[in-house]
Amino acid sequence: MKLKETFFILIAITSSLATGQSSMPSKKYVAIQGRNVCYYEQGQGEVIILLHGWPQTSYAWRKVIPILSETHRIIAIDLPGTGCSEPTAKYDTKSIAAIVRNITSKLGITSFHLVGHDVGAWVAATYALLYEEQLNTLTLIEAGIPGLINPSLFVPENADKIWQFYFNQIEMLPEELIAGKEKTYLSWFFNRKSFVKPAISKKDLNMYYKAYKGKKRLKNGFNYYRAFNKSSEYNIELKKIIHIPVLAIGGSYAVGYGVGKSVESITTDLKSVSLDNCGHYIPEEKPVELSRLIQELIAGSQRNKE
Repeated sequence: MKLKETFFILIAITSSLATGQSSMPSKKYVAIQGRNVCYYEQGQGEVIILLHGWPQTSYAWRKVIPILSETHRIIAIDLPGTGCSEPTAKYDTKSIAAIVRNITSKLGITSFHLVGHDVGAWVAATYALLYEEQLNTLTLIEAGIPGLINPSLFVPENADKIWQFYFNQIEMLPEELIAGKEKTYLSWFFNRKSFVKPAISKKDLNMYYKAYKGKKRLKNGFNYYRAFNKSSEYNIELKKIIHIPVLAIGGSYAVGYGVGKSVESITTDLKSVSLDNCGHYIPEEKPVELSRLIQELIAGSQRNKE
């Protein structure tokens, strides 16, 4: 990396730590299948696409975007039905991956680095199985990938970690129970599953509450869980070895090395990392460390091509 690039990255990192980087790039929209999908774009160079998790939006990348955009063109997509993106008809990862592919086509992007957190990692993994030829690298953060996750996780002893996989799948009931109590429900996840508590402030929590307020918004988020079994079936059918570099990251107080273990069977080039003193919300709890790992992955993939 050039000295000038390193200098700017250090400035970005310092700024990110000092301010929390609560601002996001301006919203942009692209029409896919007659529905608007919202995305945020910043920087120039090789493309990195960021896919957020539940119950969040692209706002989850607010601390990462300023760092990575110093050397790359960053595109953070609000998953269909979340944030400022309109709902879609199907929420299984194969259908959502197809929407992401259509977005890249409309934006003229032919190759990129794909990064997904939580539900975004579900989509990213399926995307790699379907469209590997488009990807330079794949980064999966803190996720139980449908069809690949070890089923032994789903036992009563792990109820505090996986109960939402069941509850969120139930038709109609969750949104009926939670509407009007979104803060209580969502606060449980952010408080229980984070380790670096100051990383997600009251202001940040309010952003997420508003994004999932009301039965319709809640339903859209739950639909990703309601499609979990279908996503699992697709991944099992699509399962193959992908040959691009894969980075799997977990927090030591969350999934840890479990992310890497779940994808060992589909990759020949895997780096598995567990970040110390970190919970589930890695893009917010450890943005500098995460950005560094992504940059190292990309740099390594470029060296291998030379």
